[in-house]
Amino acid sequence: MAPSQTLARKVKPDAFAQSPAVMGLQDTTFSDYLSEQNIALVMFYNPSCPECQRCKPHFVKAANTAKKEAGHIFAAVNCAEFPHVCKMENVFNRHLPAFLLYARGKKLSEVVNYMDYKELRKLVEECPFFPPNKPHTP
Repeated sequence: MAPSQTLARKVKPDAFAQSPAVMGLQDTTFSDYLSEQNIALVMFYNPSCPECQRCKPHFVKAANTAKKEAGHIFAAVNCAEFPHVCKMENVFNRHLPAFLLYARGKKLSEVVNYMDYKELRKLVEECPFFPPNKPHTP
């Protein structure tokens, strides 16, 4: 079985989001999974955080209504369960939830202002993506 197929089997829908359109990432899958995705919007949250509870429906609706382009995903990380990932991405230094946008695993930007589902969806759908360079063959 190819490594990406094995990784895809390890990544399941996030329990907090309760939607098959939002994948749950953890310390063992975070970097590798995001590096395989063209564009990813990741919500970092704590399930007991009131603001996270308030933002969750917008994030889930954005994921459920987004155009399903290849390699465009929505994912989430539970900072209470996987604090190492949140520390690695420097999200403990600010208010949760934190929304970070990635292209092929590289952080492009973070959302600092509250956004509704339409704005979150647009962020992913309209993000420019530059595919990796193909090896030059003579």
